[in-house]
Amino acid sequence: MCGRLPRAGAVLAGLLMPDAALAQVGPHAVINVSQDLLRVYNARDAVALRELLAPPLQARYSVEDLRLILAQCHGLTHEIDRFSLPSWGARRYGFFGVYAENTVLEMVLEIDENEKIVHWVITDDVTARSHQCALSGVPE
Repeated sequence: MCGRLPRAGAVLAGLLMPDAALAQVGPHAVINVSQDLLRVYNARDAVALRELLAPPLQARYSVEDLRLILAQCHGLTHEIDRFSLPSWGARRYGFFGVYAENTVLEMVLEIDENEKIVHWVITDDVTARSHQCALSGVPE
């Protein structure tokens, strides 16, 4: 009977936890999403990019919009070799180095509790008011 107490305790604790705690993403979620984003980005796959977006961004950006954004981004970066591990961040956001064909840039990536993108920027100046390569729910 004692062998069942830890399992029962875990189940009880799970039932008593607030919804926010249950919605916590895994420790590597933002890194995993960044890798999916890199694959989709280099393939210039607007349909797959849209699938990575949170519903508010899916509503804001059509596939055609995303094709245009990907073209603008590729104008800045060309092909991207890799993203670094986040230099700073948490489970739902990170600041990455972007190692592109001709330059090193910065990327900010934020995801929601469902591991979908809610904000994404690749830039050479994260403090700029507007960016050539960005997806966000906030109008620029």
